[in-house]
Amino acid sequence: MTKNRTWIIIADGGQARVLSSTGRAAGVQQLPDSNFSDPHLSTHDLVTDRQPRGHESVGAARHAVEPRIDPHELRKQQFLARLAEHVENACMRHEFEHLVVVAPATAMGELRKHFSPQLHKCLHAEIIHDYTHQTNSYIYEHIRESLPL
Repeated sequence: MTKNRTWIIIADGGQARVLSSTGRAAGVQQLPDSNFSDPHLSTHDLVTDRQPRGHESVGAARHAVEPRIDPHELRKQQFLARLAEHVENACMRHEFEHLVVVAPATAMGELRKHFSPQLHKCLHAEIIHDYTHQTNSYIYEHIRESLPL
């Protein structure tokens, strides 16, 4: 195991990848088999039940009742929970010493909810930004100063 190995998680609600670095001057490399994605499905593929109907208190009008949680948001939350579990397992196996997470604000908040105290100890930096569609070299140039020495 290389000392001072840093994992960089680049994520949003539907895709993620894991980069690795051994220092600011070393650049970043994508880990093999570290692309995670959740296909975007249409609402009718996510929800099989018909929306419940409500009755007006006066008259015979009926209308659909909106669900309490958006099925797309629920799917994003589930994806980020699985990603956090993967990172947690890698932390337990000591595959990295430091962790840098780069994600939009809503995804970052969801990931934080699933991080254990041990994983929080490894967390070196959180960067609120969506770099999921950027190249690894572009990401490295923009987060280099946030990497441990």
